Amino acid sequence: MKAAAANRRGQVARMINGAEAMAIGYDLAGVRLSYSYPITPQVEVMEAFSRNTRITAVQADSEYNVLAGAQGVAWAGERCAVATSSQGLILMSEVMWEVAGNRLPLVMGVFNRALKGPGWCLGAHQNDTLFMRDTGWLQFYCETAQEVLDLLLIAFRVAEEVSLPAMVAGDGFYLSHETEEVLIPERREALAFVGERVRHGPPMTDAHANYGGLVPPARYFRFYQRLHHDVARAATVFEAAAAEFADRFGRRYTLAAPTATQDAECVVVSAGTICGTVRDVVERRRAAGDRVGLVKLHSFRPFPGAALVQAVGSASRVIVLDRNLAPGLGGVFAAEARLAFRRHQHPATIYSMVTGLGGSDVTPETVERALEFVARSKGTPPETLFLHEGGIEE
Repeated sequence: MKAAAANRRGQVARMINGAEAMAIGYDLAGVRLSYSYPITPQVEVMEAFSRNTRITAVQADSEYNVLAGAQGVAWAGERCAVATSSQGLILMSEVMWEVAGNRLPLVMGVFNRALKGPGWCLGAHQNDTLFMRDTGWLQFYCETAQEVLDLLLIAFRVAEEVSLPAMVAGDGFYLSHETEEVLIPERREALAFVGERVRHGPPMTDAHANYGGLVPPARYFRFYQRLHHDVARAATVFEAAAAEFADRFGRRYTLAAPTATQDAECVVVSAGTICGTVRDVVERRRAAGDRVGLVKLHSFRPFPGAALVQAVGSASRVIVLDRNLAPGLGGVFAAEARLAFRRHQHPATIYSMVTGLGGSDVTPETVERALEFVARSKGTPPETLFLHEGGIEE
C-alpha cells in the first residue's frame, strides 16, 4: 500500500530505522553541514551524516560545543544538522536559551532517553526534551520513523517562518533503532517544499545593536513578550505548512491528531510511540462496540490546547499517558491538558497516568488496564497515577 502511494507521488519506499530517517530528512532539507557528538541512541544519526558526501560532518568535543558551533552556522545563514539525546541535550542547556534568544531557526533531532538520576538508564523517557520547556524552542513529537522524516521537513518551514528553533523528538530505541517502511520523497520535491533559507533580518534592527551583551529590563521584557506570541503563532504556521506537505506528499499532519473520537466516551491522549499501541487497543475495542478514542499530540510547544479539546469532543473521561514525570506535579502533558480543558471550560475528568519511564514497555495489556480502571472509577481521581505492567498505583 505504501509502495503504491510512493509510485503515485514519486516517492521511494525503503526499510529504514528512525535514525536513518532523521539523517535523510536533514539531507532532503538541503543541509550541508552537521555538528554532533556521539551519544546513545543518537549515534546512528551521526554515522549516517559521516557517510553522506553532501554533508560535511563535524564532530565537536562536547554537546555544548555542538550547539555553539551550530549556532555559528545559523548566524551565517546556513541550515545545520544537529542531533542528540539525554545527557547530551542537558549539556547544551545554556546554549539552548541563547539560540532561542537570538531567534535562530535551528532544527534539532532528539531521540528521547532517560537522564542519569539514580543511575544510568538507556530507555525511552521524554524528560530530556521537556526539560527545555521554557527555552523558546518549538517541540514536535513523533510516533514513527516516517513522522521523524516528515516532521523534520515541516519543522524547517515553521522554524524559519517564526524565527525560532525547533526540536523533532522520538522515543529512543523504540523509534531510533527499529526498522519500518518509510516513504522518501524525491530530493528535488523536498527541497521545493522546504524552500530557500528564510532570512527575516537580525532580531534587533537598531544600527547600534549588539548581541550577547547587557539588555535593559524594558527591552528584555518586550523581547520575551514577542517570543511568547511567536511560539503561539507557530501553531498556525505549522497547519499551513502541513497542508502544503499533504498536497505534495499525501501525508497529513495536525498538532493534535484524533482517532475514533467522534462519539467516544473515553479518550486516551499521548505522544510518541505509545500512540501506536493505544491505536491498536482502540481499534479492537471499537470493533467490540466500546466507545473509546485516541488523540495523538504531535506538538508540545506550541501546546495545541484548543485543538486537543476540540478533538476530544464530548468525551467525559480523558486518560493522558505520559512517558515523563515532573516530580511532585505528575505527567507534563497531563498538566498542560488540564490547563487547556479548564481554559476552554470542558467538563471531562482528566486521569493523569505516568507510564513507560526508563523505556518500560507499554503493552496493549497495560493500556487495557488503564481503560478498565477508568471505567470502574467513581468520583475525583488522584492527581497522578502510575501505570505499569503490574498494576496501577498512586
